[in-house]
Amino acid sequence: MLTRPARTRLIAIVLGSAAVAASCAPVSGSSTGFRPPPANVLVLPERVLVRAAGKVVSVDLESYVADTILSEVSPVGESDEVIAGIFEVQAIVARSYAVTEIGRHRSEGFDVCDSTHCQLYQPSRRQTSRFAAAALRAAERTRGVVLTYDARPVEALFHADCGGATAAADSVWGGQPVPYLQAALDDLPDPTHRPWRATAKAEQVRLALNQDERTAVGRRLDSIVVASRDSSGRAAGLSVRGERSFTVRGDVLRSVLNRTLGERAVLSTMFSVQHQGGDYVFAGTGFGHGVGLCQRGAAARLRRGDPVAEVLRAYYAGASTTRAVPVRSGHSTR
Repeated sequence: MLTRPARTRLIAIVLGSAAVAASCAPVSGSSTGFRPPPANVLVLPERVLVRAAGKVVSVDLESYVADTILSEVSPVGESDEVIAGIFEVQAIVARSYAVTEIGRHRSEGFDVCDSTHCQLYQPSRRQTSRFAAAALRAAERTRGVVLTYDARPVEALFHADCGGATAAADSVWGGQPVPYLQAALDDLPDPTHRPWRATAKAEQVRLALNQDERTAVGRRLDSIVVASRDSSGRAAGLSVRGERSFTVRGDVLRSVLNRTLGERAVLSTMFSVQHQGGDYVFAGTGFGHGVGLCQRGAAARLRRGDPVAEVLRAYYAGASTTRAVPVRSGHSTR
């Protein structure tokens, strides 16, 4: 799951001709009904430099996609057909995201890292995961396929659970609106999106806030109140009062608190907060930033029979799938 802010702009990396809308009618041999569009539309890098376990390695793009979807998804309890669809969706998302992030860490000597700052990348899972064969088949079936908007690959952000509504990228991180990363209801039956609750002592919360200059409240903490919500219902701004009083963005407060309370304390910004006795109680739904693909929502859509292309359209408004061809010479960052 991606945990860092999006760059809220379209990334122009198309080296080929203009994108063409994809055809996604059912075809023989694909249990999910996914048909890759024709080739010769976009050009992709053949290899990507990944910092994995502290070492920089050059990895074939398609191999990287297979390994990262195995690292990001574990479809336990799903049917073979749904598992195939989940990995096809994640493969297209992972490939699109990787392509737009090429060179993100160029100043450090590589393209992408192996943590949630970019995408999880744990190649050892090919030997340890019972889903390895399914992931490899999905990566091969979708080989070269990326999501595009206005003839450019999209920055295909994703998260675990939107809590019932996805968020617009600019509402979460500021900047200009991104047309394919907008807020939308994820209208699926319960219990698709799971509720959560986190309780922490007021003193724990005060100390956590004081670890970051943006949220340092001083020697006392009087209150934390949701001051505003975005169109998806997430806490966009919170009013914090104490020795120092201020308003802070919801994603900043969540990030600061989780550094001390644990990364799975405040699971999303779709929450309410109450001061009860000596505790602060955060209660909400969802897990992650809420922008782009909702993995739990996507699985529920595939479970009810939605085609892969329709699932992708639900989370990336106006985007389409396009098959690209790899660059056969040179390296992506050179």
